[in-house]
Amino acid sequence: MMTLDASALHHDSPPCWRPGLTERSDEQLMLAFQKGDTSAFETLLSRHEKGVYGFALRMLGDSMLAEEVAQESFLRIIKSASRYKAKAGFRNYLYRIVRNLCIDILRKRPREPRTPDLDPGSEGTPEGIPDGNPGPENNMGAVQVRSAIHRALVTLPADQREAFLLKEVKGMKLKDVAAITGANLNTVKSRLRYALMHLRDRLSQEGIGKEMGS
Repeated sequence: MMTLDASALHHDSPPCWRPGLTERSDEQLMLAFQKGDTSAFETLLSRHEKGVYGFALRMLGDSMLAEEVAQESFLRIIKSASRYKAKAGFRNYLYRIVRNLCIDILRKRPREPRTPDLDPGSEGTPEGIPDGNPGPENNMGAVQVRSAIHRALVTLPADQREAFLLKEVKGMKLKDVAAITGANLNTVKSRLRYALMHLRDRLSQEGIGKEMGS
């Protein structure tokens, strides 16, 4: 009696019989990783490692510590993969881990972090923050504005800094910021309001965005 070779059937199937890894959502990739698909995890890593490192760098102001946090965050994703539930959005799941690691470090090292190195490829000026005089001829000015924002960020209390980074830099919804930080919505809104007030004041002291007023 003839037996069918499953691998042969897969070989004869069209190459796009299922979505490629880069086309899958984070949640789909995490579920695939649960089943042993290591390439799914590699896709998640390449998709999020730069953002995770950037968040940790802005929280801690230390590139070496940020690298350690990024590595430890993904190690914890691997170790806890079997407990992941699809209903938990992967991005929130990941940044809750990253945020908690950063807060643990800050609690052990209460002094203000150093000003982070300026990454020319980092996110642009967040909403609500003056961006000077943007234009093709003013790229250097844009870099100076980002550098000033980074210097101002490290003067924020950690709870305001994390709320600002998650909402204004990462573009997360308020409810997701609340879920990641463990705060209620009103508290998150308050932290964001004070963070923006403080940042505008610091930038104004450096001569950026004075035309905005209070």
